[in-house]
Amino acid sequence: MRKNKIIILIVFLTTIILMAVGYSKFATDFTIDGIAEITGEWDVRITNITATHVAKGCDAGTPTFTKDSVNFSAKLNKPGDEIIYEVTIQNLGTIDAKLQSIIFTEQIGGIEEINYTTSELKQELEAGDSTTFNIIVTYVKDTENIPSEKTKTLVGKIQYVQKEDS
Repeated sequence: MRKNKIIILIVFLTTIILMAVGYSKFATDFTIDGIAEITGEWDVRITNITATHVAKGCDAGTPTFTKDSVNFSAKLNKPGDEIIYEVTIQNLGTIDAKLQSIIFTEQIGGIEEINYTTSELKQELEAGDSTTFNIIVTYVKDTENIPSEKTKTLVGKIQYVQKEDS
């Protein structure tokens, strides 16, 4: 009987060893190494402002710009005078952009004799593309009085965002 127990134990241990070897033969470990990198670049910016039209006797000053702002000081002399500034916006990045909002606000307390208007802005700027728009400053033509207040300030905000793929 002891001999039978030893044989059963040997068969049992051999079976376990064979199962372990068989499992290791059919079991495989995989190693996956991955790296993800963002290579896109967002760079929509103002790249120029130029006075393209200055009424005779008026002064467009020296307009300046940074990547996200423009600054100008128009000096108008008489009713009907007009100065036009052309602003260039470029998409120097690799991500396509779309216009989200454009808000130009004339500051409260300014005079009614000066008007600001703007031309339309391109709605989408693909990578490498550019657009221009005009800011038109006008001394109202039909005014009959010279105001005591002589300045009117314009504040504008243009916002481009990432264009979504369709």
